Order: sequence, then structure tokens, then C-alpha cells
Amino acid sequence: MEFKIIHFIVNPISGKGGGEQVKKRIEEVFSEQNIQIKLTRKKEDAYNFALESVTEGAELIVSCGGDGTLNEVAAALVGKEVPLAIVPIGSGNGVARHLQIPLHPEEALQFISKSRKIVEKIDCGKANDSYFFSNAGIGFDAEAVNVYAHQKRRQLLGYIKCIIVSVFRFKSIHISLISEQINFNGKIMLLNISNSNCLGYGFSVAPRASLQDGQLDINLVSKCSWLTFAWIGLSFLLNKNWRGKRKLFNIRKMSIELTADYMQLDGEFHPLTSKTVEISILPQALAVLVG
Repeated sequence: MEFKIIHFIVNPISGKGGGEQVKKRIEEVFSEQNIQIKLTRKKEDAYNFALESVTEGAELIVSCGGDGTLNEVAAALVGKEVPLAIVPIGSGNGVARHLQIPLHPEEALQFISKSRKIVEKIDCGKANDSYFFSNAGIGFDAEAVNVYAHQKRRQLLGYIKCIIVSVFRFKSIHISLISEQINFNGKIMLLNISNSNCLGYGFSVAPRASLQDGQLDINLVSKCSWLTFAWIGLSFLLNKNWRGKRKLFNIRKMSIELTADYMQLDGEFHPLTSKTVEISILPQALAVLVG
């Protein structure tokens, strides 16, 4: 079985320009099918192209890029029946890793080409009016993403550099959190909200998180010394449930008042226009090709 009309939304500069090569391979692999390839040039192009593709009758819409491109395409497809497919070109690929989609672009294209049309519905996170699909964060991880957004060097070494720079820049922030499970008022180092169990490079802060359980997994680290914070970070790497200054819980919705001016959504810098952030989960809101 085949999808008759497939639209590919490609970020040509993803993966150090690997998107251009992916465009060529799409034309070769899908030469006998009805396809359209749309190249993004600026922020929100992917979102707008995906909405356009829905109205044009696309039966499958493929995100070809990094987590930012995926977030925009997926956001446009929330609540719609047209499924999303993923060709990872970036470095994070948390959702693709969780769904066990091939991480090499060529293998991902072949995966789509030979698809058996197995589509599953996954949950989506929402922060005010914006969506996230892998994770969102307030505090240290948002600062690291802010640093990352302003540097040219990407990949793993780029992330490591951002973490080191962020240690010197970051100051704990005050939040007031209200949820079904826990209330918290005080300063924090980190508040990570996970929908999937994978971040970039297979790193996980919520190994039990699921894209289909109707819940978000919360990691809250209250203000502490950098030595303690480093130890908590090590516990993430070792998949150890070290508590101390760390609180772990699940929510369907929560309200946060905070002093921060920005957060991160799927590894992308996101400025805040309000000092209150409403977090919620939309169960089974996005159709994704998984086989």
C-alpha cells in the first residue's frame, strides 16, 4: 500500500546543509509517486506549509529537518487526520528516537517508501498556546537552549559548550506551581516537562515517559549548589532515581507563575509574553506514521 499524495517539508540547512541532499534523495526514491517538496527559509514556514498541504489534499506530510522543523509541522497537524512522518536531519530527534524511527535520513526515507501505513496517535503537550511533543523546560535547560540558539557550532560538542557557558550565566528562578499531584513555591534550578522518554543523543531525564499515556512526566530540581546539581545530572545519565532536591511526578495539567522571560519547547528557544504558563496534555492528538 502507498500514500498517493505525499508532501515533504524540508529544512535545507538542517544537519549542516544535509537537507539539500535529502531533497535530491526524495526526488529519486519517490520518483513514481505524486509528491511535493517545500523548502523552508524562515521560522514558521514549516507550520504554514503543513497547513497549506492539508488543504491541498496531502495524505501524508513529512517533516525533514531538526526538532524545530518537526515541532512546527506537528503543531499544524494537531487534531487533524493527516498523519505525520519524520525524516530526522538534526541532532536531537527526541520524538523519532522514542518512536524508533530510523535516525539516518536515507533509512528514514526508505522506511516511508516501504511503509505499511501503520499510523498511531500520540499525545501532545501544550504550554499556553504553543505545542511541544518531546519536552519543554524552564530554568537551566532553557538557558542552555538560549545559549545554543546564538552559536554556530552544533552537534554534541556544541551542546556541551552550551552547558558549560550556562553554568556561569544561569541564576535560579522563582516559580509558584499548582497541579493535581503537587504544589511548589520557591526557587528552582530546573523544571523539565517530558512527553517522550528521549532528549537529544538518547539522553533521558524521564525514562518512563510515554507518548501515549495521557500524562506528562515532571522533573523539578529546587535551588541547590552546583555540586548537588551536577550529582543530579549524573543521576539522569545513570538512570538513577536520586531524590534529594529532585521531585518527580506526573500531571495532566498544571499552572506555573514564574520570573523567567523564556522557556524551551522541543529544544527551541521560546520567549514568554506572560508570567503565567498553563501546561496541559492533549491525549492522542497527533497521528504519526510508525511502520
